[in-house]
Amino acid sequence: MKMILAVVQNVDADTVIDTLLDAGHRTTRLASTGGFLREGNTTLLIGVDDAAVDQVIDIFRRATRSRPASSNQQRNVGGATIFVLNLEQHDRL
Repeated sequence: MKMILAVVQNVDADTVIDTLLDAGHRTTRLASTGGFLREGNTTLLIGVDDAAVDQVIDIFRRATRSRPASSNQQRNVGGATIFVLNLEQHDRL
């Protein structure tokens, strides 16, 4: 089992979550703020079997996109930051 922690921009979060649900992956959504520009983000927690990791990462690739920052920075924001962690136990109660 793996735990996928992914940070996405708020504007992409609904699309990512809907696509994950359509593919049969449940997720927990947490509001978060951070990064250099302190933009609003959503952190998603997803418990998956090892074999599903690539499918979930592909969903993020398709459902997120880079866009100009909202401030006057010469920098793009967007996409996803994804962490894949080993998970000893995953229970749905």
